[in-house]
Amino acid sequence: MPNLHPIIVHFPVALIIIVAVSDLIGILTGRKSFTQTATIVSVFAALGAIGAVITGLLAEDSVWHPEAAHEMLETHETVGLVFLGLVVIIAVFRLAIGNKIYDRFRWIGFVLALIACGVVAYGAYLGGEMVYTYGAGVKAAQTATANADSLKIELNSLKAIESQDQQKNEIEEEHEHHHH
Repeated sequence: MPNLHPIIVHFPVALIIIVAVSDLIGILTGRKSFTQTATIVSVFAALGAIGAVITGLLAEDSVWHPEAAHEMLETHETVGLVFLGLVVIIAVFRLAIGNKIYDRFRWIGFVLALIACGVVAYGAYLGGEMVYTYGAGVKAAQTATANADSLKIELNSLKAIESQDQQKNEIEEEHEHHHH
């Protein structure tokens, strides 16, 4: 199955930014159409986050990543789950209280959207680092790592042979000294 995470992940990132910007415009201009738009878009951001988390969890088990990136992968996963929880809370909060009540609490919605933007930006940064610094999911990096690992194994076995030869030579020299 192809890795769909890199395709889907951009939607919740873009959509939560639209939620925050639309909310800000609505708050500053007093035009409810912008805060209503933010509410609708927050639902799509939540759906996108669900898709991103599901495809991310599938990718974790099926997409190659070097051992050095594993801790970063775990942090990326945790940040993604926090974002998912936050964006679902935002969407449910906005839908549950309705537009009239929301007007009184609109700053809370905006601040939550801003926090979600920060959380998803950090998660995106980690995702980018895993790919562009560690080569996670990159076939060429996987091949290069496998080649380097097999070279290390070969080098270690050559060192072991060299060490055995050296020990054998030392024993033979010691043996010769005792006979002379």
